[in-house]
Amino acid sequence: MPEPEASDTRSRILDAAEEIARFKGLESLSMRAIAERIGLSAPAAYRHFRSKQEIVRAMIERGHGRFVRGLEAARRGAEGPEALLAATARYYLRFWVRDRSGFRLIAEWSRTEPALTGAAVEGGSFGDIPALVAEILGGDRKPREAERIGRWTAATLYGMALSLVQDEGIPRAREQEWIESAADFLVGAVRAAASGRPSGGIYPAGHRESARRNGRGRSEP
Repeated sequence: MPEPEASDTRSRILDAAEEIARFKGLESLSMRAIAERIGLSAPAAYRHFRSKQEIVRAMIERGHGRFVRGLEAARRGAEGPEALLAATARYYLRFWVRDRSGFRLIAEWSRTEPALTGAAVEGGSFGDIPALVAEILGGDRKPREAERIGRWTAATLYGMALSLVQDEGIPRAREQEWIESAADFLVGAVRAAASGRPSGGIYPAGHRESARRNGRGRSEP
C-alpha cells in the first residue's frame, strides 16, 4: 500500500495532469509541465509514474471510477434490461454533457486506445450494455448477431454523446429533454430489433417473408 505522502503526491500529479489535458490537450501533457505546475522536479514526478502514458491511464481509471459510482446510483431502482439500458443511456449522456472537456479528452485518447472496436466493447469499454442488449433481444438471435447489435448500440450512444457535447447551443434548461429523447430512441431501436425488424439484413424465422412483402428483405442463398 502506498505511503500517505506518496499517495497524496500521486493525486496531485493526476490533478495537475487532468487540468493540463482538459484545457490544453494531451499533446501539451508532459512530466515537465506537470512537475512545474505542482512544484516538483521532473525526476521526482518520475518516481511516481514511469511515463506520460502511465499518467494518462491512471487519470482515465480514476475518472472511470467516478463514472461507475454515479452510474450505480443512477441505476438504483431500475428493474429489467430495458429500464437498466435507459437509465445507463440517460446517465452516460448527462455525465458527458456536464463534462464536455472530459469527453473531448477521452475522444482524443481513444485514437491510441480504441473503445468502439468489437473486441473493446465485448471487453467492457461500455460496461454491461452488450449483455443488456442481448437480454432484450432474447434467445432468437445468434450470438454473433447479438454481439453486433450490442456493438452498434454502444456506438450509437457514443455518437449521441458526441452530438450533444458539440452542440453548445442547447439551453441548459432543455438538456434533460434532449437526453430523454436520445435514451428513448436508443431503447426503442433495440426493442425494434428484438421484435424482428431488420438488423444487417438478417431476419429471425417467421419475419423474413413479411419483410420481403414490405420491400425490406433480401433474398438469401
